Amino acid sequence: SPPFCPAHQLLPLPQKTLKMSGKQLLIEVTSCNVKKLDLKAYNVDKQQSQVVLKVNGEEKKTTVGLGLDPKWEEHFTFDITDENTTKCSASFIMGSEETRHQIGDEQEYLINTLITGKPTYKAIIVPGGKVEMMFTAKGFGKEEEVADTSAFMSLMDDDMGMIMDDE
Repeated sequence: SPPFCPAHQLLPLPQKTLKMSGKQLLIEVTSCNVKKLDLKAYNVDKQQSQVVLKVNGEEKKTTVGLGLDPKWEEHFTFDITDENTTKCSASFIMGSEETRHQIGDEQEYLINTLITGKPTYKAIIVPGGKVEMMFTAKGFGKEEEVADTSAFMSLMDDDMGMIMDDE
């Protein structure tokens, strides 16, 4: 039964129910390779990097990767209400904790074109390399089309269903 409100005697308080859409965007930040980045030109004092993900204002970061080709293989989950209006972006930051700053542009991604349940390759292109990620739609997205291969053999068959032998 609903909670009782003594100030309103016998009037129940309205129930607040949060409806979750069941839609989620799963992002795996796999690795990066910025071996061709000119560290001095971009004022990078230490080979420490992170990826910053933003989905509808919610921000999540990878752990700090060391070197010019760190491997993260870190998974992030974002709840989605409407894939057609969701703002999704990622950026790459580098340097020591005190001087860490963005390298290259913040990349924006459309998520309404993802195929349900199928990981899709995405990247952040940065000077001197790229960051590799996989985006997966859960509870939304397009259905994967199954290729029709039934006509393939008919091109090779004769009228009797036999494959012709060219001698």
